[in-house]
Amino acid sequence: MRAWRVIPLIFISIFSFSVSASAFEVEGLKTPESFIVDPSTGNYFISNINGSGPLGKDDDGFITKLNKDGKVINFTFIDGKGKDITLNAPKGLDVIGNVLYVSDIDFIRGFDKETGKLLYDLDMMGFNPAFLNDLTHDSQRNLYVSDMTANMILKIDTKNNHTTSILVKLSTLGGPNGVNIHPKTGKLITVTWDTGKILEIDLSGNIKTLIEDNRFKNLDGVDFDNNGNIFVSSFTGGEVYRITPDLKLEVFLKGLTTPADINIDKKKGLLLIPSFEGNKAKTVSIK
Repeated sequence: MRAWRVIPLIFISIFSFSVSASAFEVEGLKTPESFIVDPSTGNYFISNINGSGPLGKDDDGFITKLNKDGKVINFTFIDGKGKDITLNAPKGLDVIGNVLYVSDIDFIRGFDKETGKLLYDLDMMGFNPAFLNDLTHDSQRNLYVSDMTANMILKIDTKNNHTTSILVKLSTLGGPNGVNIHPKTGKLITVTWDTGKILEIDLSGNIKTLIEDNRFKNLDGVDFDNNGNIFVSSFTGGEVYRITPDLKLEVFLKGLTTPADINIDKKKGLLLIPSFEGNKAKTVSIK
């Protein structure tokens, strides 16, 4: 996720179409930042910042919901314009059980993933957040939240009344953006916006550089496939990298328009790519 700048809205139609047997594309979005799959239903969610930008408290953000085939179920499934909903600039998304968690500048909000009803409105301002960004959770249902500007990662115990603590807050985080859990080690992985590194963080907050490469520019999203490969998006570089378990790096995709918080549908073998400035999202087979 990058600093905001005004861009024209090119697409006015809202539709999705089949590219192959399972890949699809959705146009007409409004500054999409995160694109995830609900592994239990196969439905997809896309966060739309919309409005005045990533830090704009304009209550103009929304979440788009797609079915398992990539067809739009509800373009504004959760809408900041709704009477009982506050949603300013939604970014990171994560599903735990029946709850869709959303990062929203200085709040974490939880919604019923089926009805869109607000379940939790978690005020993080006591931790002096500046730019809450990506979300992920571990096997114990602890939710982790990156703050790219404050160089901080929060830990939220969703099983204990959403008790929140600082996992780590250090300048060496280098603008932490995308976060995910390493499937083998259980450690937190984050990619950095400022320093072009992939970092590994243990549950005590100790930081280790996993990989650094001079090709990395403004890293945004990160996820793992079923074979343990790491996929990382470079927002300004317009590329997605694939890194093997033995840390060999290759360019998987290039020529993309501002790929933001990517994720992987592991059941279908699809890479989910939101195009922040392209106002669209697409999937690409990784099989």
